[in-house]
Amino acid sequence: MPIQRFFTKKITEVSEEDQLGYICQLFKMAHSDGHMDECEYHFILKVAQRLEIEVDFESLHRQLTTITFDQSSHQKYGFDLLFDLSWLMLVDGEVDDRELQLGAEIASQMGYFESNVKEIVTAIGEQKKMGLPPLEIKEKLKTQFAN
Repeated sequence: MPIQRFFTKKITEVSEEDQLGYICQLFKMAHSDGHMDECEYHFILKVAQRLEIEVDFESLHRQLTTITFDQSSHQKYGFDLLFDLSWLMLVDGEVDDRELQLGAEIASQMGYFESNVKEIVTAIGEQKKMGLPPLEIKEKLKTQFAN
């Protein structure tokens, strides 16, 4: 492992506050159907681990009604947020209309067509059934939908 890795700053680094905002969007999506099940909880934990941040679910639950969409999220996260939100809709095995509605609203605010959300959710579901890994699915969809 090269030692320079420990001294170089990632160009794509995002602040902890922005990363927490990312998690907040996922948390809000998980609750949009009225509850957060164990699969959604674990998915959000995995994303938090990927972002290398700790999440206080109790605090997020208390703040649930005040979580809003950050307009600059598209510039910070681009397609990644839309993909994770779409994937989250599928983890509990059911896609609720309220989840699709919230996803469409967020997609619209990010500059995507609202209809893209349903297309992305459907494509993720189909490609998961084919056994494709999440990163491969994401890259395929990114080339198709990223604006």
